[in-house]
Amino acid sequence: MNKITMEELKSGMCRWPFGNTEDEGLSFCGKPSDPAAPYCEEHTIMAQAPSRRPKAT
Repeated sequence: MNKITMEELKSGMCRWPFGNTEDEGLSFCGKPSDPAAPYCEEHTIMAQAPSRRPKAT
């Protein structure tokens, strides 16, 4: 997987973050993204996936 820095991130690139936003090592996916979405196809699907956490009883 090719991760890019904030400085390398351009329009039309996937903005899916890797790491904590407060860390210096924050990086982004960088694959081509759909013009109507901030993420590539893979990460758009992940962002829309339902939570898999067990329901509290």
